[in-house]
Amino acid sequence: MRFRKTKLWLLLWAALAFAAENGDSGRFLEHVKVLTAEQMQGRAAGRPELALAADYIEQQFRSFGLKPPAGASFRQTFPITAHASLGQNNRAAYCDGDRWSSLKLDEDFRPLSFSASGHVTGQVAFAGYGITAPEYGYDDYRDLDVRGKLVVVLRHEPQEFDEKSIFSGRVYTLHGQLEAKALNARRHGALGVLFVADKPNHPSETALGEFTPLAGPANHGILFVEVSAGVVESWLRLAGRSLEQIIKDIDRDLRPRSFAFPECLQVDLTVDVNQQSVMVDNVLGYLEGATGEYLIIGAHYDHIGLGEQFSMSASGKGFVHPGADDNASGVAVLLELARWFSGQPRPRRGILFLAFAAEEIGLLGSNYYAENPVLPLSRAVAMINLDMVGRMRENTIYMGGIATGSGFRELVDAAGRRFGLKLDYSDSSGYGSSDHFSFLAKSLPILFFYTGNHADYHTPQDTWERLDAEASARLIELVRYIAQQLIESPNKPR
Repeated sequence: MRFRKTKLWLLLWAALAFAAENGDSGRFLEHVKVLTAEQMQGRAAGRPELALAADYIEQQFRSFGLKPPAGASFRQTFPITAHASLGQNNRAAYCDGDRWSSLKLDEDFRPLSFSASGHVTGQVAFAGYGITAPEYGYDDYRDLDVRGKLVVVLRHEPQEFDEKSIFSGRVYTLHGQLEAKALNARRHGALGVLFVADKPNHPSETALGEFTPLAGPANHGILFVEVSAGVVESWLRLAGRSLEQIIKDIDRDLRPRSFAFPECLQVDLTVDVNQQSVMVDNVLGYLEGATGEYLIIGAHYDHIGLGEQFSMSASGKGFVHPGADDNASGVAVLLELARWFSGQPRPRRGILFLAFAAEEIGLLGSNYYAENPVLPLSRAVAMINLDMVGRMRENTIYMGGIATGSGFRELVDAAGRRFGLKLDYSDSSGYGSSDHFSFLAKSLPILFFYTGNHADYHTPQDTWERLDAEASARLIELVRYIAQQLIESPNKPR
């Protein structure tokens, strides 16, 4: 590993010396080349190669003269599960008031890889999709007391096939992710989560999902198992209800249909999961401003390694997925913005540059930062997120979050005209599965920059040669202009 790392740095310095003469496009491309080098092995969260990428990003921040915020360091470390396996002691049974019935492992129930291990017995409540989303005015736990109970929670989100809905399934929000459902149940005092497929909306998902032994969320101290739809339907009949009708009712008016099952229903659950945890790092650099306010600019630097459970290529699993567009491109833009702003006079507001780990396995890095900020989020004026910004087509940038901050539309429109770029605002709300959502959930205005999906997404073909460095240089200018307005304007977005 020492030889490989030394060789990587030699290549790095040679590349950047060449790029220094080629402006934004040259430097952009050389950052991407370093992050997608063979030594990086696809930058999977939980793998040692991710640390090489973190080292590079930190070194770049240092070379620009950036420092960590006072009292912090360049790294914010947090745990993830690197590997998990089922133990020998996984059992489940339920009593419907007359008798106890055992559930079969891998047929009727299966623990999830980030479940805690332990034993509980308790009553059961139905908590809909398990979502508490005050920013949407939706809460499955409203008027439902689940303290000391197990909760049945549906997959996915409500109204996912309604394009006019805040929960439109074009891109699931953070609330639809398993980790968010587990954390929310724990916050409400539940003993555990009984996860079930919403089969009326997804007929093909009636079977249990596969146990995922690879990298994922850390153990959050709550039992989390999947239960077959057939078992849950038998429980619902005790309450005179059906899964299909409940889902239809929620989809009709976006009102929760949560309830407690009859007290006669008891579930006895034992979970045994062996987990290997590792620590990964968010990398941050701070440019101090004249005031305590600041702007956040972020991009995730992890990818999916050798593909494994995330690859979109059936024949590509086991091969390096370089992740040039996703998201070495976003990190390259982040670094070029950090380099440029570091050379300017001291701004009115500071800028916190954040490179997130573990985005690909559930926005874990950005969510961890949002829950544990090193600077008060109340002083942040906005968050800019850069994810897949290297393959612009037809001169178009897709923008999210225009509706989340006052004055955003006018600011971005002006920037688009200034640099001759087309801006697509089809996702103006900013909801969706990238790191900006972790901050939007904290009521922080966001702007999300994205140049669109493509056939090479999550495949070994997402390489640096397929990026458009010249177009990305124009995107850098656009984001730089917008960021400068946000840090210098006397007013901050509401």
